[in-house]
This record gives sequence, structure tokens and C-alpha cells, in this order.
Amino acid sequence: MAARPGGLMLRKLISQAVSVAGLRVVGTGLGVGVSIVLARAFGTEALGVYSFCIALMMLAAVPISNGWAGMLLRSVAKQGRLDGLSRSMARYGAMGALVTASIAMVAGALAVSFGSNDIAQALEPVAFSAIGLLAIALLADQVSALRMASLRGIDRPALAQIPEMILRPALLICGIGLVWALLQPEGLAQTMLGVFAAVAVAALASAVVGQWILSRVTQVRPLRDVDPETRRMWIASAAALAGSAGLVQLNGYIDLLLLGGMRGAEETGLYRAGLQIAMLANFGYIALNMLAGQRFSNFLAQGDTASAAQSARYLARLALLTALPLPIVLLIAGEWLFTLLFGPEFAPAATPALIVSLGFCFSAGIGMAHALLIMSHGEFIAMRTTAVALAINVALCFALIPAYGLIGAALANVGASVCWNILLWYFARQRTGIDSSFLGFLAPSTRPG
Repeated sequence: MAARPGGLMLRKLISQAVSVAGLRVVGTGLGVGVSIVLARAFGTEALGVYSFCIALMMLAAVPISNGWAGMLLRSVAKQGRLDGLSRSMARYGAMGALVTASIAMVAGALAVSFGSNDIAQALEPVAFSAIGLLAIALLADQVSALRMASLRGIDRPALAQIPEMILRPALLICGIGLVWALLQPEGLAQTMLGVFAAVAVAALASAVVGQWILSRVTQVRPLRDVDPETRRMWIASAAALAGSAGLVQLNGYIDLLLLGGMRGAEETGLYRAGLQIAMLANFGYIALNMLAGQRFSNFLAQGDTASAAQSARYLARLALLTALPLPIVLLIAGEWLFTLLFGPEFAPAATPALIVSLGFCFSAGIGMAHALLIMSHGEFIAMRTTAVALAINVALCFALIPAYGLIGAALANVGASVCWNILLWYFARQRTGIDSSFLGFLAPSTRPG
């Protein structure tokens, strides 16, 4: 007897999700390992400075890594292959990556020169070298994001992640270990210079291996000439995607950045450790979200709203299933876990980790509303809802961090996340007629379109 289409879809989603999530679990574990090694080798302040700088680097990468790469993903997914037009789009993205890295390097030098907090002061003796190394890593990361978008577009989500999820953090752990064992740097400034050198080497190696993978699974097609009007359309679309994604990234990092500005490197290091453990509740959501964009793009382009809705429902349920165990573990044995992994000085990170992990459970239950909006060309709506969430996050951070420190930052994070996900769910349902949540049965409020 033939299998039902819904059953086939669910099995395929689970099969792809297991491979992607498996890589995500290993990659997240390695990412936590980076923080553990850095904290154990050099202490909370080094972890705080590293976290603050990496957060700024991630924000600088948004125009290309999220904006241009998101547009490239949509283009490749529609065709099902990396054609000449998509290759031209990727080439222009690589040029933009070089410009972005150059601008970020200048901005970083100015920030360290004129900054007054303890993080800027810690980097001041090695500012030029440290910022140069981070600019190299930033360039490599943006090129890697374009390559990942291409592989995801041709429905190779697991293969797309291997360099960034596995190779890069593994090399970074080895690099930090070598800095500690062989160089034994004196003082925080020299420590951070060695750590940032390891970051740059790991990012470059990941980019090179990723490009090799792309060359093995795609056929090289001639670049297509792009007229000025098309380029202007690309820039406008990428700007909208980058604006939305940039607000998402800023919303994700603003609590850490404001905590670093208000309370210093040590509390930032504690909070980073808490966030990294809490992120384990989000690995399923992130892995499944990588499947969602390509699927929603295909189904919506074909006008197959029913299949898109079915995918959304399954994705949300799988995401929630993977998110629920961590808060239970943290509630029962959070302080013990942080003491075991990071050391006794990191025990206070357990409570903010529990709070943030509960926020991730809520996000998982809402489902892939953001991806649904983006793939239905609702990037401007997504950008506005994210701006509202960012404003809420900033307001809550200023209200709560001065008095409550780590706990205040975590509460601000979750409060903004809940508001943002509710808005995304509402507008995705309005635009497409699809309930993206794990419930997935609510009737659409408007005609799908």
C-alpha cells in the first residue's frame, strides 16, 4: 500500500533533521567546548572580552552573512541549482564581504582608541594586531555564509554546516590550547591576541574547506552579466533582509553587549557561559530552521499552501520536543553542571541559563514563523516586528541590568523573545494563512496570499 504524502514528508523531514541536528549537536558541543577551554585556561575576564568582540563581529557580518546570503538562498532554492545568475550574485556578495571587513576594521580601531570600558582598555596595547585578526576572520565568515546559502539552496543542509559546525570550533579549541600550553601569554592583552589569532586561522580553514565542498557538489556554470537595474534590485532586497536579520542578531546580542558595557568583562564571561548552555535548548530549532527556508520557498512558489502548513507544523513540534529537556536538567542540577564544566566561579550562570532556555522553549513552540515570513517576501514585516522586539529588549536591559546584573539580562532576553515570536506568528499567519506553531490547526484569519 502506498504511503500517505504526509507520512513521507514527515519521514523526510525527520531524516534531514536528524542529520542536520546531529551536526548541530556536535557543533554546539564544540562551541561550548571553546568557552570551557577559554574559561579554564584564562578565566572569566578573557571569556568576557572574547564574547564581547565576537558578538560585535557577528553584527558586522550581517549585511552579507544574513542579507546577501539570504537572498542567494532564495535564488538558488527557486532554481534548485547554482546557475549563472546565482553565481554572479555570490560573486557580488564576496566583493561586499571585503568592503564590510575593511569598514569593520577601521570602526574597531576607533572604538578601542576612544573606548573607556575595561574591555577596550584590555585590548588597547594590542589593538592594531587584534582588530586585524578579527577582520580576517570576519571576511572568511562572510564568504562561508555565502557558500552555506548555496548548499542549503540545493537541499544539502547537513553538508553546508560541516566546516562551520565541526572544523572551525575544533580548530579553535586546538588553537586556544596551543596558546595556553606553548605561548603562555602574560596579561590579558597578550592572551586575547593569541586567542584572536586562533579565531582567524580557524575561520580561514573553514572557508577554504567549505569552498572545496561546494566545488565538488555543484556544476560550474558561466557567470551571467548583471545589468545595473538588477544590481539595484539585489541591493534593495539584500538591504531589507539584512535589516531584518541585523535586528534579529542585535536583539540576540544586545543583552550581552549592554551587560558588558554596564557591568564589565567578568559578568559578561559568566553570562556568555550561561547563554551557551542555554543554547543547547535551541539547537533543534536552529537545525530545523535551516530546512524550513528551502521548503517554504519551494512550496510557496508552487502555490502549495497545504504542504507548507504541514511542514511548518511538523517543524515546530520537532523543535519543541528537542527544547524541553534542558530546562528540566538546569532546574535540577544547574549549579552543579556549571561548576563541573567551567569551574566553581561559574555557578552563578546557572539561573540565567535556566531563564533563557525557557525562552527558547517558547520560540520552538511558535515554530518557524520568521522563515515563513522571509520566504513569502515578508522581510519588511519581519524587520518591523524585530525592531519592536529590540526596543523592548533595550528598555528591559536598561531597567533590569543595573539592579539585577545577569538575571536582569536574562529576563530582558526572554521578555523580548516572547513578544517577538508572538508578533512573527501573527503576521506570518496573516500573510500566508499558515499557523506556524506546534498546534498548527488554527484557521487562517485571511485568505492565503
